[in-house]
Formats: sequence, C-alpha cells, structure tokens
Amino acid sequence: MEEKNIDEKIKILEKITRNNSSKKNYVKTQLILGSLYLSKKDFVKSEQCYLNISEQDAPEIYVHAKFQLGKLYSKNIKNYIKAKESFLAASEMATYSNSFPHHYICAQIILELIQNKSSLLSNQREIEKLNETFLDKIKHIYFLTIGIKHNLLILNKFQYIEQERRVAHYTKPAVLFNLLKGENPSKFRLNIVDFMNDPSENQVLTSWLNISNHPDNEIKSFLASFSFNHNCLNQFRLYGNEDNITGSGVSIAFNKNFFSRDTGRSINNEIISSHSIKSINPFENKQIKFESNNNLHPLPLYRCLYFDPETGYMALAKRNKQSFYLEYKNEKTPEAIDSEWDEYINSLNEPKKIRRIRNHLEKIKGLIAELLDNPELKKISNLKELLSLAVLPISCLIKHAAFEDEDECRMIYITHIADDNIVEPQDYQSTNSLYIEYAHVEEYIDNIYLGPQCKIQHKIWLQNHFKKKRREREIKLIKSEMPLR
Repeated sequence: MEEKNIDEKIKILEKITRNNSSKKNYVKTQLILGSLYLSKKDFVKSEQCYLNISEQDAPEIYVHAKFQLGKLYSKNIKNYIKAKESFLAASEMATYSNSFPHHYICAQIILELIQNKSSLLSNQREIEKLNETFLDKIKHIYFLTIGIKHNLLILNKFQYIEQERRVAHYTKPAVLFNLLKGENPSKFRLNIVDFMNDPSENQVLTSWLNISNHPDNEIKSFLASFSFNHNCLNQFRLYGNEDNITGSGVSIAFNKNFFSRDTGRSINNEIISSHSIKSINPFENKQIKFESNNNLHPLPLYRCLYFDPETGYMALAKRNKQSFYLEYKNEKTPEAIDSEWDEYINSLNEPKKIRRIRNHLEKIKGLIAELLDNPELKKISNLKELLSLAVLPISCLIKHAAFEDEDECRMIYITHIADDNIVEPQDYQSTNSLYIEYAHVEEYIDNIYLGPQCKIQHKIWLQNHFKKKRREREIKLIKSEMPLR
C-alpha cells in the first residue's frame, strides 16, 4: 500500500473512538491502526494502539494484541523484558478457537520454553528472532491449512455445483426409524473420531507430517459421513446392515439446506461458555481456556481428499459417472447424460484444486520439519502433539486413497471433551460411543434409497409415515436394484 493511501486510511480510522463506536468495532480498529503505524515504522503509535485494547474489551483480540506487542518489542523497540512479558500475558489467556488457533499453539510452546528456561526466551538475540524461529511458521501453517480447507468446502459464497445439491448418509433402518418416529424423533448425530472403525482415521496426514495426535488430548473432533453417490452397491455392502444381512440398509439423501456456508461453525465459532482445560501434555497441569459453542446448526460440508503418502497420488471425493446414469436414466439420452457429466467435471476444477492443495501440503511439511529440527523446540516433549493442532481442521478430511471409491464428504465439529453438547452415556453399553446431536432431519430429506436386501416392511412403514403427514414436498422412496451377489 502506498504511503498516501496508508495516511488516508489512518485518518479515517482515527475517527473511530470508544465513545462513538461499539467495543468490538473499536478494538478491531485499533488492531488495524497498530498494523498501519507499524508499516510506517511509527513504533510508538503502533505500540499505543495495541495497548488500547484491554482484556475486558474482547479476550481473543486482546491476546492477538499482546502477541503483536511481543513481536513489536522484540524486533523493533528492542525492549526484551516487555517482549517477554507480552508473550507471557498472551500465553496465559490464549484459546484454541476458529479465529486464531495458532495463538493457542504458540502460547503452549512459549509456556514450555519458559518452564525449560530456554535460550529462545532468555537470550536477547534469540528473542529478536522469535518470529522467524516459530511464531511466523506456525501462523503460516495455519493459513495454509485454512487454504486447503477452503478448497474442500462444498457449499461456499463463490461456487455452488448444482450436481452436488444432495448427498447421502448410509445407515441402518433402525436409525432412520428413530430419526422419523412419532412426536419425539431423534436428532442426527456427529460421532467422536476416537471410536471410528477405521484405525487410520485422522492419522493419514499427521503420519505423513511426522507429527501425532495424543489420545489424551482434550480437544476432540466429531464428524458425520456422507457420500456423493446415493445408490452405491459398495456402500450398501459396508454400511447399515441389519441381522447380518448384506445390503439391508438405507441411504438417506439430504438436500443442501441441511448444511451451512459458515465455515466458522466447524470450530466453536460462537462463544457460549468456556472450559478450563489442561495442557495438551497429559502430564502437565496448566489451565488453559477453550471456547465452546452450544449452537451447532447448521454446519458446513467438506469433500474428502484421498491421498496415498507412498506415491503422492491425490484425488477429490466426487460423484461417479454411474450416479448420473442412475439419476437421469428415464429423463435423458446417454449422450445428454455424458454431457451433464462433462459439465460437472469441468465445474469441479479438480486438477487446479489438487495442484493448490499439493503445494500447500508440501509447504506445511517443510515448515513442520524445520520446527521439529530446532534444537530448543526439540526439548518440548509434546511438540508433535501441539503441531498436530495446527492441521486439525483438515486431519479428518484427508483419507487414504484406498477408500476413494466411497466418494465421501463430511461435517466436522471440533470442540473440548467437556462441551455440554456431548451426550453423556446413560448406560454402560453406551460408553464406547460419544456423540453430539445436530438437528431433526425430515424437512431436509429429498430421497430415501432402500438397500437391495432391505425388508419390504421397512418400505411399507415409510410409505405409511409420509402419506399420513401429507407433505407438500414429497420424499421419494427408491428401491435399489443393484445386483447383490
């Protein structure tokens, strides 16, 4: 930005005061002014802007301001005592949140360095280089991660692919019954990742990066899985079977209104309550706050990235060509269906997205390797677990390429284990399952596909249920004719 433009922007922003604006608007303005003055090398005014932000104004922005002050004191003003005090103040308040998750990771590292009496915080020369050593690297990892996450988002403000207007959830008829029953139906659930059947769940990315998720980490991921293919024989074979009968499950096709464009909701975007939690290291006893969000509905939907770490192969989850033929078999000619498929593939823009994601992942790997190779950071016993938090928003979205035929997409919710939304087991048999209730589903269902071996009585009770309700919008019941052998 040119000097003249900076001065004009400063002149406008300086008119915003505590007296003529909201608290939130004021502190955000002070952050911007602090950055603008820093670009002009007016360090005194930059410092004052950051000091104008108090803990009572907005805790998360206050933490951000303290980190900025620490950088300002260590690099520009050369007051190393104040730099250390600012970093410590930020570290004692930092939370893992949607806006600044990298602050929490940096904070935990700083607290560990202080405990270890590391030269990185006791040596003036090292404090001056703290940005280069790890602060900027972790921030860069976070923004690269968000870039990947954005490329995997299915519904966003700039792109909506009509052919992906609905996705399917494969489950047991008994689950569908509970979701639809009577006056008090169950809500759709997101299940905790720790209890998933796939042992590699949430580990493909971290293993490739040479970092790890600690099982005692109190920050947990919950997810719900869907498929772009609504009538898929392989999915009916794997999921929703009852009484050991293969293909006896159902596929519930949800429309796009079941999901949100608000990516902030994936990680406790609205502060409802806070929990005091221990350090990510289970053997430590530091108290750190974590944001919680009790309003889950609605959540965004992301496509999975299929990745083979051995070969470097990558592919995006998407509809297969057969699904187009199944959808339009009675409406369009094969030539028209092929044209519809080609239009879909072009709109998906997979090669460009894969190149971008690959580039981001390679940069993340390089930055993490540098952090793991630092002699002082190596002394932090839980460094790998802390770094895994930087890529947590995409860890559950990267699956091994061996599962590519599932064409999976997911809703993700990251929270603290003490979140009030987590349903506590009411009996001993339920202790191997933790879940979060999302929403009632009936108004969001377009179609229900009955597996090839689904019992005839299940179709009858569904027909009875929907006919009695006399819905304005019909939910179609479709019996799968897939050849199950």
